[in-house]
Amino acid sequence: MAEKRATLIDYIKEIPEGQKISVRNLAKSMSVSKGTAYRAIKAAEEMGLVETMPRSGTVRIAQTARSDEKADTLASEIKRLGLTVLCGAEHADIPLNRIILGDGSLEQFKKNVRSADGNVLCLVGDRPEILQEAISLGINVLTTGGARVSELQLMAAEQNGCCVMCTGQDSLLVYDLLRSECLDKTAFSPGDSARNWMQMPLYLYYNDIVADWHRLYRPIVSLFSRCAVVNDDLNICGTLDAVSAMSSTPSRKISSLYSSDVECFVADEDTSMQILAERLIKEGSAAAYITRGDTLCGIITSNDILKYYQYKNASGGQMSRGYAALELVNHGSQMMTSTYTAKVPETECGACESLFGILVSAARQHCMEKFKSQFSLTSGTFYSLEDCNSCNLIVTSEILKIEPLGCMIEVEIYDDAASYARSIFMVSLSENTDMENEGDENSKCPCLQKNK
Repeated sequence: MAEKRATLIDYIKEIPEGQKISVRNLAKSMSVSKGTAYRAIKAAEEMGLVETMPRSGTVRIAQTARSDEKADTLASEIKRLGLTVLCGAEHADIPLNRIILGDGSLEQFKKNVRSADGNVLCLVGDRPEILQEAISLGINVLTTGGARVSELQLMAAEQNGCCVMCTGQDSLLVYDLLRSECLDKTAFSPGDSARNWMQMPLYLYYNDIVADWHRLYRPIVSLFSRCAVVNDDLNICGTLDAVSAMSSTPSRKISSLYSSDVECFVADEDTSMQILAERLIKEGSAAAYITRGDTLCGIITSNDILKYYQYKNASGGQMSRGYAALELVNHGSQMMTSTYTAKVPETECGACESLFGILVSAARQHCMEKFKSQFSLTSGTFYSLEDCNSCNLIVTSEILKIEPLGCMIEVEIYDDAASYARSIFMVSLSENTDMENEGDENSKCPCLQKNK
């Protein structure tokens, strides 16, 4: 599928500037379905290859050439896409010349590697044999879809000088993100719809047993108060309460536990990530099930929202609609706390529709001021406390615990009347961060002091 999309994109690139492009003609010319042609045109639009105009329709446009002097490195892509590095970070500061998809036969993969020039990145899902071969050849690897890498494989990668990364998103999405050529900060690519950032869904069937729920959701149960249950057509037919699943015997049928009356957090794949973040805050949820029509097609967690905002920030995109920059009020002892003000213009949807963006922005600004080194927000838990009808907000950020290569930070939004939202972020710090001046008291988690 990814190779077909790439072929269509390459075909669109060859179309002369100013020529119209239609779904029907593209599908006919390339012998693909209209759905595949439509998705390729949308991807081309996000890459800045085409533009849809009110009267002219979709037209091939000129694309700004990228300078070879500013070639993307693997390290910059790790930061831009919020990838998790498992080992070999020191080998990531190299130009990214070619991407190989490990979705064919092992022989085809070897052939692609032999024909590749320069530095190669292999995208591989649940294909242990290709993963093993890539590591043995000393190729940098990005595992997708939550595929696991064993400790032995990581040791081999270290010995062979490989950088091994992982992401929960699927290979097709990551491939499109990496191939995106619209990084000149004049546009935001890829699009901000949920379908561009969702992970592969964890299917929990109505005829499964509780042990299946444990296998799928137990490791991340803190993110899910209710889990979607699907039927044979992959339509959501009910929800399973996490508490009920944890207290039931492993052999008990899901069909005897799930409820068809209670709904879980569901959003359409075309929902923007900004609106999705606002809903997550408002409804007090940390995950959303993404649907295409009535079919479950993906899942968005708070971690995916964080990656979206991190990517958007790195790409020069605006943080959020109607959002004004934070203004520092003061720092606490040794910069362990920071207080900011944020003025948010009123909208038809209420005074503040950007709480999530403010929370993320405050955490990032505090970390930059405190550590003055590279960092990334790796995970977060979000709490919606009250509906916000205020335009003048106070934001406090407090570092709760510092470890050698990371810290925990809590951010809260409030005013004189109420506390509106709160987040707890896990922050990953670079290895060269200076921690010598952090006293022993900073390594302990202090009591949470609420500012009212």
